[in-house]
Amino acid sequence: MRFRLTLLGRLYSSHMMVLFLSVLFSGYFAAAGLKELQFNSVSESLKKQAAMVGEILRPRFSEGDTVFIDSFCDRLGSNSPYRLTVLAPDGSILGDSEGSPSKMENHTTRPEIKEAMGGVIGSATRYSFTVNKDLVYVALPIIQDGVIIGIVRTSTSIERLSHILTFFYEKLAIAIFLLVIVVAGLSLIVSRRISKPIAELKTAAQRYANGDFDQSVNPGGATEIQELAAAINSMVAELRTRLNTMTRQRNELESLLSEMVEAVIVVDTSKRIVRMNHAAEEIFQTTLFQASGRQILESIRNGRLNEFVARTLSSALPIEDELTVIGTPDKILQAHGTLISDTQGTPIGALIVLNDISRLKNIDQIRKDFVANVSHELKTPVTSIKGFLETLKDGAINDPVTATRFLDIAIKHTDRLTAIIEDLLKLSRVEQDACRGAMKMEKASVCEPVRSVVKFLETMAQEKDIEIVTECDPSVEIEINRQLFEQALSNLLDNAIKYSQEGSEVSIKAKATNHEALIEVKDTGCGIPRDQLPRIFERFFRVDRARARDTGGAGLGLSIARHIINLHSGRIDVTSGIGQGSVFTIRIPLKEQ
Repeated sequence: MRFRLTLLGRLYSSHMMVLFLSVLFSGYFAAAGLKELQFNSVSESLKKQAAMVGEILRPRFSEGDTVFIDSFCDRLGSNSPYRLTVLAPDGSILGDSEGSPSKMENHTTRPEIKEAMGGVIGSATRYSFTVNKDLVYVALPIIQDGVIIGIVRTSTSIERLSHILTFFYEKLAIAIFLLVIVVAGLSLIVSRRISKPIAELKTAAQRYANGDFDQSVNPGGATEIQELAAAINSMVAELRTRLNTMTRQRNELESLLSEMVEAVIVVDTSKRIVRMNHAAEEIFQTTLFQASGRQILESIRNGRLNEFVARTLSSALPIEDELTVIGTPDKILQAHGTLISDTQGTPIGALIVLNDISRLKNIDQIRKDFVANVSHELKTPVTSIKGFLETLKDGAINDPVTATRFLDIAIKHTDRLTAIIEDLLKLSRVEQDACRGAMKMEKASVCEPVRSVVKFLETMAQEKDIEIVTECDPSVEIEINRQLFEQALSNLLDNAIKYSQEGSEVSIKAKATNHEALIEVKDTGCGIPRDQLPRIFERFFRVDRARARDTGGAGLGLSIARHIINLHSGRIDVTSGIGQGSVFTIRIPLKEQ
């Protein structure tokens, strides 16, 4: 893993590198300068020493007193850290504080002597075989009347100079060490002061990246950093506003999609599901979590829908179609497909809106059946009446017996027409009252309409030797429209009597349970096939048309009863089976006390 320095590390390392290089070069030049300064100081001291000795020995050169000169060198050298050598103009040794002149060779070849013999001050640094040390030499010519009468050479040990330099170097090293510590500490403080605000900005940026926009940043520090923080705070405020707006709009869109009755599905260009609302989940028995990111045919196994999505993605214009979803029951969907494009006009997916029109289709079919049934129910008696009247007109009227029989049949068909029309008018009035809200309600015991209906149909039951058994709880009270409720109850009991066998039993029970009043009408008739139970409340629908016609039924009684019970905020349920009879249950909600 690649090592990455933090800002503090970069700043501090940079400062320390600059400090190290500065101290390195400064120390080097300081040491070199100090060495040069010390050397110059020693050289100057040697010059002064040589000049002083030269003035003292000047008369002795003229006299040629070599004994005094050698003795003077020995005495002066014993009390001085310097070595003193006096030479004749030809380079021979006249006196030396460290050795015997007689044993010393001619110094004409020495560099400093050569320079002094030329009339200038000579200097050199080299090893001395006489004292076995490295020495610094300064040679001064003694001139009198323009003529060199002698040479005075002074020298000192390099070791002594090194001791002095070492002392100064140690002091310099201590000073540099202390300087490095102080500057390193100050550099660390400065680096921290620079990096800390930036670290705070970084922490704030990470917090903002995680969606926390509640805190502003105020790191302090330099003006530029404060200006950067102000810009970030301004950006975050704007971002917070926009994010809140987007969140609100998204929630509104989610709420809108969730509350839509229409099913909505959004797919990308690969027919993968991106979104779907609750209505779509219910229709196709899946969830967005299960279907998201999957092919539409993989999640919703409907070839027509998959084909419709493909056509939508390939069409620049909106398209429509009807789809069928197999289920219990089947659903018929009105599909609308629209291509979705981005701001550059590039297609990015499709929006599919599916409207469940199963109920509308069913209503339309019921309407068609109603028209057909009404036409059929009216046409039969009218045709019969017309046929008998034409027969009478053709001469049958002259036969009293035949005429009477034909007229009785015509009257029977006329009564049937009247019954159909009255039932239709009743149904129309119930629906109109429901639309106007004109139904008058009263509170009554459930036993009152039960007894009234039983009494009204008692004669009809006796004619078929059918016993009506009643069980009624008088404490159960409901709010009803007395006339309409008795009509609904009468229709149910009338059917029970009509379709029960002679000598059988019909029961009607009323009780209260689970905040509802239950009125059960049970017969012992032939029963209703299970597949026809959902349709028995349709207008003119009859399980056995031939038998219904014999009993005088028009197929509107149950439809009228259902409408009336619906007006009372209740419902009618039915359970039946072939050869088992039928049980119709009215459920009316009880009012809270």
